[in-house]
Amino acid sequence: MRIDAKSHIPIFQQIADQTRSAIRRGSLRAGEMLPSLRSLAVEIQVNPNTVQRAYELLEREGAVYSRKGVGVFVSDKPGVLNEANEQAALMRLSKSISHCYKAGLKAERIRAIFEQAMDDAVRQRQL
Repeated sequence: MRIDAKSHIPIFQQIADQTRSAIRRGSLRAGEMLPSLRSLAVEIQVNPNTVQRAYELLEREGAVYSRKGVGVFVSDKPGVLNEANEQAALMRLSKSISHCYKAGLKAERIRAIFEQAMDDAVRQRQL
């Protein structure tokens, strides 16, 4: 797992995003235990509370579940991860739009930027 401390994306969100990605790729499978809070925190050099926040987010989304005193495990509920990914993406998009407004951009400019980003994303998927 790689964390970009300079990213505008909060560290807990980066951890959650990368964990979701590992689950989608099959690197983490249903029922598999995730690294402990402390071991992952030491590995990526962050506060254990940051890892806990990421794991709690993933648990609220249904991507993982915890067993008290044992650990955190990948959920085996089909489709939950897709819904969680959509919710997480919508939350990031909403925050990005808010940042644009706070930066003084007008709605028309934000729409133009969004449409250009969509066009770029579609082109990249076709390559």
